[in-house]
Parts: sequence; C-alpha cells; structure tokens
Amino acid sequence: MRFSAPRSLLLAPALLALAAPLRAADTPPAVSPVEPLKFGSVSIYIENDKFFAGSDQYYTNGFKLSALSAPLSNFTDTSVPAAPRWVATHLNALVPSGSDAKLGLSLGQNIYTPVGIHTPTPNPADRPYAAWLYVGAVFQKYDLATGVLDAFEVNLGVVGPAALGGEIQNGFHDLIGVAHAEGWSHQIHNEPGLNLAFERKWRFQTAGAHTGLGADLITHAGASLGNVFTYADVGLEVRGGWRIPADFGTNLIRPSGDSNSTREGFGAFLFGGVDGRAVARDITLDGNSFRNSVSVPKKNFVADFQVGLGLGSKHWQLTYTQAVRTKEFDGQVKASNFGSISVTFFY
Repeated sequence: MRFSAPRSLLLAPALLALAAPLRAADTPPAVSPVEPLKFGSVSIYIENDKFFAGSDQYYTNGFKLSALSAPLSNFTDTSVPAAPRWVATHLNALVPSGSDAKLGLSLGQNIYTPVGIHTPTPNPADRPYAAWLYVGAVFQKYDLATGVLDAFEVNLGVVGPAALGGEIQNGFHDLIGVAHAEGWSHQIHNEPGLNLAFERKWRFQTAGAHTGLGADLITHAGASLGNVFTYADVGLEVRGGWRIPADFGTNLIRPSGDSNSTREGFGAFLFGGVDGRAVARDITLDGNSFRNSVSVPKKNFVADFQVGLGLGSKHWQLTYTQAVRTKEFDGQVKASNFGSISVTFFY
C-alpha cells in the first residue's frame, strides 16, 4: 500500500470529474447567513489502533486538545477585556483587508510502539518505542474573496521518557486489565522538539451544500520543518451530506489541521480523503538527532487513507474516522490501522 507517484497520477481524472460540478469558494452560492461563531471552539481528538483494528502496535495512540478562536475581529470591540483585545487587535493587523484571522492553542501526545510489546527487549528491526508530547500555537488567515485558508503553526515539546508515553500507555492498560508494554526502557532518549508547519487549503462546494443537500471538495498542501518531523504533504477530502459545515474538513491529529464553523441546524455527512507525505525526517523512526539511539530505516513516502461520518449542529460536532497508514519503515509487517474520534464544542 505504498503511496507512489504513478498511482497518484491515476487520481487526476477522478479529481477533475469531482471538481467540474463544484463551485469555487471565490464565487459562493447565495445562501441564508449562518450564525457566526461568537468566541470559537474547543476540540478533543482521540486516536487509537484498537478502534475497529484490535492491534496495539506502530502508531498506537494519539490525544489532542485544541481551542480555536472565532475571527479576531470579534475581539477588538471595547466591550472585550483589555488583554485579549490588545492581542486580537495586533494579530488582526497582520492580515490584509478582506481577510479573517484566527488564533489557536493545543496540547497533544502521540505514542508509538513495536509489534511485540510484551517482550522486555524489543526487536531492533521493529519500530522503536517513542512518544511526542507538545504544546502548539496556530495562526490562521482566511481570504474572504478566494476562500483560501493559510495556517502557520509552531509546536514545542519533547520526545523520550519525559513525554510520558510509557506511563500513559501502561496506566491505561491497568484501567482495562491488560498486560503492560514491557519495552519502554528501550525508547528513544529525551530530546526537546521544535516544529514549524505551514498549510494552505482550498474549498469548493456545490450550491447550498451548507444549508441543504450537497457536497464539497477540500484540497491542501503544506510542509513541516523541525527536528521531530520534516516533510511536505498534499491531500484532499470529499464530503457529501446534509448541511455540511463551512469549515475546512475533518482531520487526523496533525499540525495545521483544525478549523471551525457552525451550521444552521442539525447536519450529517460522509467523507473520504487521502494525505500523502514526502518524509525527510521522523524522529520516532530515525532516532535522536545528536546522540545514538534506537532507529529503523524509514520510508520516504507515506500516505493516510481515511473514511468516516460526521454529525453536528450549531453547538457541537462529532466525527469518527477510520484510517489506514501505509508502511513507514523497512521491514514493517503491515500497514497501520487506527480510528479517530473528534468532538468539537462551539461557543
């Protein structure tokens, strides 16, 4: 299931067929206005390879708590307290007229393990034990005329024992009565991590997609640079259903993935997508940057394929995604399967 250029080229005719009947976001259909976000949203993501997969290996668990503001222009009125008004005013000044700006914060952790987690001494040819614990800040710019969203994100954190991967995994195993993962003493060493990410998204939709039955297509391209993850990526998502939210798609846990927008009332939609990455560095596979550590030869091209269902209203949204991630290192037995649950509250 390796993501490859020849296979991706076969997608081009299908994408053109999908895009043909869609209306670009720079000529939005005439629809009744949706109530704007007053303050923003809070989202919780939980990803685990036990969701409809039954495994405990490779990318085994992810957690992310994020908050994304409404447009910062909402916070520049004199009725807003001085501190947030000062921040909103100065950040809003960074975007040109005709654009909205938003600010987001996040806290997350990713956990990775080999196949044989009940062996005290892991197989050196298998994926190393590793965890990435981080905080992030994202600044988004949305061009109202073209419908293009730009997201700039910085993540600061740590890999190694300080990322608490073993404590979280084995603590949860204690709660559900499952044997411990025995090899965490052989994980990647402690190392501070810094990652910078940029992503641009484009959205196209059929007339009335956000107020009735319709579909949309969201494409994205971006890059991440840092000692933890360095890659370039491209991808797309297709959604179809009733009252699809006017956001920028349903995302797995990754930098620059969050977006928010309420809908007029209850809505439901199905979605499917793909994200392909050209990977230059992945510390969870390559090992530590400045000292010897466990590592395996990584693959330079990786892809995520996903399908799912979303339900929501003006004040909440629930999505479930089933994902397949192609092999990430030489010798990997099979692709990774995991599920992702996200819950978003709008306020």
